[in-house]
Amino acid sequence: MLPLEAFHVAYEGKHKVLRFGADVANGGDGPLDITGVRTSVMEPDLQVRQSILQAGGGQRTVKTRAVMRYESVDGHDHFHVKDFERYRLRPEQGTSWRVSHKEGFCLRDDGNLGGMSSRYDDDEFTCGEDEEDEALEVRQGLTEGWVDVYDWYLEGQLIDLAGLRLPGNFCVEAEADPGRALVEKTRANNVTSTLVHLSASEVSVIRQGC
Repeated sequence: MLPLEAFHVAYEGKHKVLRFGADVANGGDGPLDITGVRTSVMEPDLQVRQSILQAGGGQRTVKTRAVMRYESVDGHDHFHVKDFERYRLRPEQGTSWRVSHKEGFCLRDDGNLGGMSSRYDDDEFTCGEDEEDEALEVRQGLTEGWVDVYDWYLEGQLIDLAGLRLPGNFCVEAEADPGRALVEKTRANNVTSTLVHLSASEVSVIRQGC
């Protein structure tokens, strides 16, 4: 996870919320390459397998506990990897976390940090867009050195602030693959956090790390 950014206090309907941007970078030696598979379109979930490139050549495929599910909320209309990220918030001195309602993510190359070409052509890797009733297999991925970007204004990029005592300092945390469903080189960089000051209408960053 890269540092959280672009914090905004906003409204979702009548609910006051904290919005923010979150970016997931692939800092490994190879791509994150996953494929969701189901035997019938009557099954809502695609079971995810992960293809891992080998240093000596070739690749191995492993079954994972991850699943993909089609989402049509706010015009997404494609398959998401469920629970790929978790967003949560707590008071600076508190221990009780408030969790975001966002549950799924479409993994794709949005930004290039590593200088290499993307392994995933936009025309082929659409996360199964508009294929809810026909796709038996959906492939998603994140090239090494690339970033999957979730801007602050996108659907689900928020945490509800209802009932919180404001103003105050709060820790906002994001974690990639919190359920440890996928194979990774290391999990030491899966969590990022930011300490922010929240008032009734504004938010300011105090520091990175809570």
